[in-house]
Amino acid sequence: MPNSLYRLVDRQYDIAQGVAQPLPLPRYDTYSICNLRGGIGKTSLAFNLTYLADSVLAVDTCPQCNLTWFFDNNYLQNASVTVYDMLLPNFVPGLGSPSHIAKSISATNVKFNNRNAYYLPSDGRLYILPSQIATSIVQAQSVSGQKQIQIIDNILFALKNNITREMQETQTTRCIIDTSPFFSGATHLSWHASDALIIPVRTDQQSVNALSLLLKTLSDPASEFRKIMPSNGHTPKIQMIVLTHCGWSTVHGARNRPDQQTKIYIEKVFDIIRQNITQFTTSDPTNHLLLLDDFFGTGRISSAKATPIPLLHPGESMTIDRVRAEVNQSVEKIQNQLKYIHASIW
Repeated sequence: MPNSLYRLVDRQYDIAQGVAQPLPLPRYDTYSICNLRGGIGKTSLAFNLTYLADSVLAVDTCPQCNLTWFFDNNYLQNASVTVYDMLLPNFVPGLGSPSHIAKSISATNVKFNNRNAYYLPSDGRLYILPSQIATSIVQAQSVSGQKQIQIIDNILFALKNNITREMQETQTTRCIIDTSPFFSGATHLSWHASDALIIPVRTDQQSVNALSLLLKTLSDPASEFRKIMPSNGHTPKIQMIVLTHCGWSTVHGARNRPDQQTKIYIEKVFDIIRQNITQFTTSDPTNHLLLLDDFFGTGRISSAKATPIPLLHPGESMTIDRVRAEVNQSVEKIQNQLKYIHASIW
């Protein structure tokens, strides 16, 4: 590996020990967690960063509603106004606009007691949002001049404007947006609502391909993202890529060195960052790649119990789908990795 990658891996050892200094990155209020592929850790990262943050609004824009479930296991029975209801008046004329939508997470998940944390629940109807946005933009293009600009701004900043209002109403200062694994619809709006992006990438080739597609979508003039832009041309930069499901060498004295598969993907992702560094928030590629262990049983228990990983302890176990899962000693390293990601963005 190049020297810069050795430095990155050495830093990861310090992170695991809880002694690394936060990355020299600019700090922002609002982040979207996204990649154009599912099953890579977006929702798990959003859930745990929400717990670690103080004064935070979590926004679930994925129609699968997994983050919403973590916050409220009974969300299907607890009828409430959702992100879809919040956005719809921006695309369907004549509908009244709801307010005070955000819910206190501690009201439905006691693990968040004493946390100043709120969330905006998702909705399966977000699957149809892309067609509604497309129709609204076509209608806007039939209008000319300043009015067209204003209508398109209102469409593209619909999520941003609603989040701003909800943050004011809840007196929160930070926002994390969980997104779906496809671009159109709420993910598109989340990019315009965000100051910067956090991109999980799993240690497999499909995730790396999805990263390359995301970077192209952000920058290519012919992409669906860039075809219709708001008047200020807002394009979020990338704060961090989190390589998930990393594995480590078991050789004695390896000192937290990545195993062969993880090493391959560290090199691939680092090279992509280096080649696209103008799309990141600093000019140093080593600032933008962090490694996150494979959660194994820890992750399964965290999901099943809707419990943030920082609250789990080695030795905890439970049976999930007739298979015993256990929190092993590596949870302490994972907890330090999550705390470091939090400390480097806020």
